[in-house]
Amino acid sequence: MTVLLNAISFTDVDVVFEALSEWCHLHKKDPISIEGCRAASTFFDLFQDGYDTKDSLLNAIDRGDPPEQVAQLFPID
Repeated sequence: MTVLLNAISFTDVDVVFEALSEWCHLHKKDPISIEGCRAASTFFDLFQDGYDTKDSLLNAIDRGDPPEQVAQLFPID
C-alpha cells in the first residue's frame, strides 16, 4: 500500500472497499478486526498488482494469491 500514487483519489479505490465489505460479510469478520485489516491491506496490494474489479480481488484473495510480502508481514497461524 505504500507505493500508491499521491494523485490517487478515493473513487479510484472504491472497488477495494466494495471487495472488503463483501469479504467481511462472507467471512463474518469486522472490518476493524485483525483479519479485516489484513484483508484490507491485501486487497490494496492486489489492486496495485492489477486486480481492478471486485470479483477479481475476491477471487485472488480466496485463491490465496496475496503478494508474498503481505503474507510475511501478517502470517496466519
